[in-house]
Amino acid sequence: MKVFKFAALACSALIAVVTVPGTALAAEASVGFRLVAVVQPFCRVQSEVGDAAMFMRDGVVELGMVREVCNTQGYRMDVQLLNVTGGLLSHGAEQDRLDSSGQLRLFSNQARARTTNWRLINADLVDTQAPVFMRLSISPL
Repeated sequence: MKVFKFAALACSALIAVVTVPGTALAAEASVGFRLVAVVQPFCRVQSEVGDAAMFMRDGVVELGMVREVCNTQGYRMDVQLLNVTGGLLSHGAEQDRLDSSGQLRLFSNQARARTTNWRLINADLVDTQAPVFMRLSISPL
């Protein structure tokens, strides 16, 4: 209660000084604030399927929604699909080719947060009876 009374009194006094017409203090009064925030780099990638096993159906592996967030001016995302050789990763409006070991490195030159639907097409499975697993990692540049 004491803090509230003091703050109210201080605000009243400031208003009285600033609003008094004709005084030199009122004419010269100005207040400025500069707010600076230092934010630590933060990157996170998350898949709705997590560590679940996925199977190819009609030549397509539905990898689900992937959320990538990074507050740095550029980041790298490493994608590894186990039990896959080659193929095309469709993520949102973009497509990129995986190498023969099922790996791909994606880059962004800006900070962003986005969620896109991922799917794998035109890939060959190492073992046609085994599932596909996805491993993702993200790091600032």
